[in-house]
Amino acid sequence: MPISLTDQEIRDYRRDGLLFPKPAISTDDAARYLATLEAYEAETGGPVNGKYRYKCHLVFPWINELMREPAILDMVEDLIGPDIMVWSSHLYPKEPGDGRFISWHQDSAHWGLETDNILTVWVALTSATRDNGCMRMLPGSQNTGIVEHRDTWETKNILTRGQTIAEEIDEDKAVWVELGPGETSIHHLHMWHASPPNITDGRRVATAIRYITPRARQTRADRDFATLVRGEDRYGHFEAEPRPSVTMEPSMVRLHEEIADIQGAIYLKGTDKASIAGLTDRK
Repeated sequence: MPISLTDQEIRDYRRDGLLFPKPAISTDDAARYLATLEAYEAETGGPVNGKYRYKCHLVFPWINELMREPAILDMVEDLIGPDIMVWSSHLYPKEPGDGRFISWHQDSAHWGLETDNILTVWVALTSATRDNGCMRMLPGSQNTGIVEHRDTWETKNILTRGQTIAEEIDEDKAVWVELGPGETSIHHLHMWHASPPNITDGRRVATAIRYITPRARQTRADRDFATLVRGEDRYGHFEAEPRPSVTMEPSMVRLHEEIADIQGAIYLKGTDKASIAGLTDRK
């Protein structure tokens, strides 16, 4: 029996590859997490350094706490089963007027993971609207499997390679994934999605958490890392990640650097940039 989602919501997700809006945390908790982030930014003199927006649960305890939120894990368990790992996390602030966008793509295009029983939970810490750059998704597109992408390397594109789906997109069929603070959207690994720039005067801030089953396997590298957040890992395909006790704990910063080198090579495999160490804030 489902723990959190209704039978209809599970059917909707299987059909559309998408479920939203789903409440996950209170607006007070969303405001608390946002305040924690912005206090760190004020202390360090600006927005979080690009590389720490990726795998951010290793260096920010509040994100590690958020990814373990029972209300989120209950929804994830209803969709991928009781054994759950976090493969990665991203912190996604879109600053007003910076022109940054995400082109139409699939998460699966360059992750190298051998199972499609993988999803992203996107948690809004501020409102996410059309004007401030919420996601657009194409319901049902997850049924295509992985499609061809071309690399654009556009500087304003948040994606690692500026990867863009090669075929034409019928954007009239896309939906705007608008959310309030504390609400989430859930989307499948193969979902076609994009997001425009933030044209408002305020920030749009969210975290994206990538949940996988332990039986997933990395095909692009000999080593990969993940955090078990519920159930058991009976496969051992991923090296375990410790939990940070304080922000930017030195040992966790060193681990973050090591993992960024490995997963940066995974994202860039097959390009002449594959030897570049580390990642920025791109996915």
